[in-house]
Amino acid sequence: MRNRFLLTVCLLLVLSSSVFATKITLWTWYDGTFGTVFRDLVKEGFVAKTGIDVEILSVPIPDMFNKLLLSYLGGDAPDVVELYTNQVVELGVRGALMDISKFKDFSKVVDGLYPNYLKQLSYQNSTFALPCEIAFPWTYVRKDMFNDMGLEIPKTWDDFKVISTKLKARDLGTYYDHTGDAGTVVASKFLAFVYQRGTDIYTSDSKGSNLASPEVISAFKDFTSLYKDHGLLVEDPIITTFASGQTPITIMQAWYYYVFENTAPQINGKWTVAEIPGTKQKDGSINHSCNSNGLSWSIVSSTKKADAAWEFMKWLSTPDFTEKFSKRLFESQEKARIYFATKGFLDTAPFPSEHKAVAQKALQACRQPTAIVGGYVADRYIDFAFNKVYLQNADPEVVIKQAAKDSTDEIQRKLREFARFLNKK
Repeated sequence: MRNRFLLTVCLLLVLSSSVFATKITLWTWYDGTFGTVFRDLVKEGFVAKTGIDVEILSVPIPDMFNKLLLSYLGGDAPDVVELYTNQVVELGVRGALMDISKFKDFSKVVDGLYPNYLKQLSYQNSTFALPCEIAFPWTYVRKDMFNDMGLEIPKTWDDFKVISTKLKARDLGTYYDHTGDAGTVVASKFLAFVYQRGTDIYTSDSKGSNLASPEVISAFKDFTSLYKDHGLLVEDPIITTFASGQTPITIMQAWYYYVFENTAPQINGKWTVAEIPGTKQKDGSINHSCNSNGLSWSIVSSTKKADAAWEFMKWLSTPDFTEKFSKRLFESQEKARIYFATKGFLDTAPFPSEHKAVAQKALQACRQPTAIVGGYVADRYIDFAFNKVYLQNADPEVVIKQAAKDSTDEIQRKLREFARFLNKK
């Protein structure tokens, strides 16, 4: 009897330990100070509370896509992975990422996120990721210099053109930089002009380019005129020129806020931020829509621990994680300020109160491109078109129409290439 009792106890211990021995593997780009803070939070806030262990491996972002695809094909992929938002659908339609919309509490989870950041993570009726860290553009202005020169912060692109011309007359510069996830700099900057006209660069059925539409042609002419007619700089070492005042106004991603704070403390208090310039609408209102890019969390479809992986993904999307991550990063030696797609995130974020309202408007005004197979390749034709206008003085309408044709051809080729995956859905 005693032996039977001891055997029963041992079996119970084994069974209970197996419940708490669940372990998932995560690939993330977070390393250095970011990685240390991230690991500490996972250990304290998730592992300790759920009993699910998380092995965290840092993988450089440029290597993530190819390494994940190879590991998936080789059968040794992680359970959860952090990806650029524009990489998600390419992997999802290949079957490498799980359709997380099938989880019963999916709707409840996404209700806590800004819906505008899910567009690039979904294709047809599937969603392959949850958005996490977000990068959006806004305007940085040397308010001390603008006050001295009697200039007002531009509200529209027309205002921005006037400012650029006036500054050029003083031998000063204006700059606009918004590098995309795949390095398509021009396409990333151009999207704001498109969105502010209520349209997109792709057709609604995700099968072709919309670059030849009247609205997009108008947007492209407006965009290229900034550089051709109003002296906007194509390149600028903005970290130094903003501090020196040589370039007193620039449109950059929001995370540059802490870069300027840390690299140029001598001008803290002398600059401010504003929404990205907008386009005036027929009713007189100004549309400040802009494009964002960022990072997202996905579950690799080969995982055998989908429920545990989903629990982890849900926690990563909560205010509990995002608020603590933001606070600890700001309190670290990096003094970093980062932004998340979680609703209410800014309410408790360690962010200057005088600029919170601007950040909130920007988070809500930003959009992400329509998810499209081959989209990251097709975007490069916008870059090509701009270079022809800027360097060769080509007609913007002619080159953007050609870009539309080339983009559609590229997308159609990709759709044929992916047909064996898409036809399974």
